[in-house]
Amino acid sequence: MQLANFKFFQDEILKKRITVDELWDAIQRLIVIDISLRQGEDDAQLIFESLNSTGVDLTEADKIRNFVLMNLPADQQEDYYNKYWHPIELDTEEGNEYHVSEFIRNYLTFKLKKVPAMGKVYQVFKRFIEQKKMTTEAVLQDLLKYGGYEKQIRSAQSPSDKVNVLLKRLAVLEVSVTRPFILPLFDYWQEGNITADEVATILRSVESYIFRRLICGMPSNALNKLFATLFNESLKYVEQEDNYVDIINHLLLSKMEVSHFPTNDEFAESIETRDAYNMRQQTKYYIFDRLENQDSLERVNVIDGMQNNRFTIEHIMPQTLSSAWKKELGNGYQAIYDRWDNRLANLTLTAYNSSYSNKSFHEKKAAENGFDHSGFRLNDFVKGCDQWTEKELIERSQLLKQTALKLWPMPSSNFQPKVVENEVYGLDDDNNYANVKIASYSLMNTPYKLPKRTWKEMYIGVVRALYELDPAPMRQLIAGDRTKLEKVLIDHPENGFSQVADGVYLYTSTDNWNKIHKLRDLFDFYGIDQSELQIEVVSGKKG
Repeated sequence: MQLANFKFFQDEILKKRITVDELWDAIQRLIVIDISLRQGEDDAQLIFESLNSTGVDLTEADKIRNFVLMNLPADQQEDYYNKYWHPIELDTEEGNEYHVSEFIRNYLTFKLKKVPAMGKVYQVFKRFIEQKKMTTEAVLQDLLKYGGYEKQIRSAQSPSDKVNVLLKRLAVLEVSVTRPFILPLFDYWQEGNITADEVATILRSVESYIFRRLICGMPSNALNKLFATLFNESLKYVEQEDNYVDIINHLLLSKMEVSHFPTNDEFAESIETRDAYNMRQQTKYYIFDRLENQDSLERVNVIDGMQNNRFTIEHIMPQTLSSAWKKELGNGYQAIYDRWDNRLANLTLTAYNSSYSNKSFHEKKAAENGFDHSGFRLNDFVKGCDQWTEKELIERSQLLKQTALKLWPMPSSNFQPKVVENEVYGLDDDNNYANVKIASYSLMNTPYKLPKRTWKEMYIGVVRALYELDPAPMRQLIAGDRTKLEKVLIDHPENGFSQVADGVYLYTSTDNWNKIHKLRDLFDFYGIDQSELQIEVVSGKKG
């Protein structure tokens, strides 16, 4: 190992062709630390973590690599690095950078059914491996297998052309939140459980779900938990249903509240009224590419054209109304302008935007390279118009709406679960738990049963576990640093309070909503990710 290191630096120095003085100057600034470890007594990984705690930040992948390799013999370290770790790095490569930390985060998400904070991926990985009691090689083999799927997804080079088309579209949307679902889905497919056509159909449903929610302005943070659990949730039903696509569609369609699948009416209204011009750039690339090309095999490279400013978005009715435009729009021109200016019906693609300016509609149509000569499908309707008033805007809006409903369809499913399973929510989920019975909970991957199945029982149990983990923050709260936890913790018995530990009493005479919100505040005070608490509730039961 020492000889290999020497040769590495020797080669690098020779490549740089630096002078002897420059080399000597560099050597004088080197700091060498020699630490001797007692075999069987000192933990090399702990010492490594301690030494780096005040130095340059390591990535989560750096820490994980050292954790899995450091305690191995030197020759085995090199063998495992070349056989497993470096290929994993190459599998995650994109834009000349490795994305191993992000990949392992997604790996942990579908394994644990919750999303670890990016800064805690190493800690969660270490705890996961220790609890599973996996050998180093078993860990690396599993990571390498899923690393292969990661490469297929990132590069859109799976064994199926149909699937690759969907992967490319999802990549334009930049929806990495779906990765913890797609990774195990690819394993399920390539192990022979489903077909490529089924995978393509499922990804089409996911695409519609993501895009409809985006257009309807629905919160994206609700998707983390959904895609962390979707694959494992689907496996509950594979013995009940032969059609795996139906199972996934059922699960997506059954989501409620902030996670629900927008209906055709919701989506149609939003696609008509949304300010499409001021959407983020990637979304505009995606939507104009889909509307222009649809599912045709004869494609215009819209995304490349927009990225390189060869194609631009053109306002048919211009952003600045000339007197000719005001006359053409009629007496209500200002109201028409305010309503339609940035809507999709008034936007199209052109390669000659700067030359159009705010010319009249007739000039935009008839000019050299005008709408009448455009090769874009998006301008076909415009070519057939003799004027551009609210009447034409409404007609084009209806046309685009029907196209959107075809391109991003609402999936269907005939599957009906035979047994209603209990549902699991994270503390960070948007749920008020009103009139819901609790079955059990899991704190930091440790399951806890609730003999009485009461929220009070869970509330006390979680706070007691946090106190046992570290009593200092709770003592600090009791001493006066209450923040949002005013009057929740005290040091003496009182009506409405339940004992958690010696000299620690918790206010428990409150509803489920308040219990959940106080736990969220307490987790934040402790610096613990809220997703570390998972709550199992009894489906369909009130209480």
